[in-house]
Amino acid sequence: MSFRFYHAEFYIFKLPRVIVLTTGLILLLGLAGAVPLLQTGDARFIHIFFAYPGAVFLIACSIVQSWISFECWRNFSRGDLLRPAWFLVTISATLQLIGGIVNQILASTSHLNPLLWLPSPASGAIEIAREYGPLFNPLYMFFLMLGLFYVLKACRQSGILSSFRAVDFFLSAAVCAYTINFFATVVFAPHHSISLFNPHRILSWTSDPLLCILLLQAIMIRRSTANMGWGLIARCWFYFTAGIFATSVGDISLWAWSRGYLPEVLQVASWYVWFIAAAAYALGPSYQLQAMLYAKTPDGIARVASQPAILPL
Repeated sequence: MSFRFYHAEFYIFKLPRVIVLTTGLILLLGLAGAVPLLQTGDARFIHIFFAYPGAVFLIACSIVQSWISFECWRNFSRGDLLRPAWFLVTISATLQLIGGIVNQILASTSHLNPLLWLPSPASGAIEIAREYGPLFNPLYMFFLMLGLFYVLKACRQSGILSSFRAVDFFLSAAVCAYTINFFATVVFAPHHSISLFNPHRILSWTSDPLLCILLLQAIMIRRSTANMGWGLIARCWFYFTAGIFATSVGDISLWAWSRGYLPEVLQVASWYVWFIAAAAYALGPSYQLQAMLYAKTPDGIARVASQPAILPL
């Protein structure tokens, strides 16, 4: 460890509480901004919310996720099966962070966008950010998928790999059904011509199939670690599963919104699921690092003794 345990305890062990409290505050602020929109149709407050505090919150969660994921990777010993897993998770988190900066800052017209500070018009750069920013989504999902394969392999070698339950099949089937419907009605719609396809559009379409795979992986990891009790490792993968599921709900909501399936209240409520997903992605690595810090102290080993199979004790 490059820092002493009491320093880690101050920063790391308080971090989940800070994330949860901050998420609650940002949701309350966002809901307050939605009241004028729902009552009078005034969208000024909600636009300000998403352009400033909302954008800052999403990027801050990505920074925490990248930093903590890197610390998890760095503290796994060489040769440990989970070391490459967390290396890939760190790459995924970094791509999420870059994508968040591009989508939330560089693609916006808020005062947070440094492109607007340039002397020449920056509309061209902003349009490029808007067009290519969403491509970071399938990229981070791909590396997260690779990382979760290593975690599943570790669960199998440890003898804790669990099977699906009925509710797991239901959740997975719902996301898979949406993906099939999306490809049938949007990607392969009769009005789409092959000539309209381009590489970055095709890459963007991979997000939903990747989400299906991620959800299946995360549920299986979550079930496997839950068999060891509600410990730090189980919490880590619970929040990863929650983040992936919330992302799926957000995608489905966007699709339903575009089709006019959602009433206005649910449409507005669906905008806030992205904050829950961002917070969950930040919480997952935080609990993994807590477990590793405890495992490096004599009195902390007892706290994770029920989970020795996948910890570098």
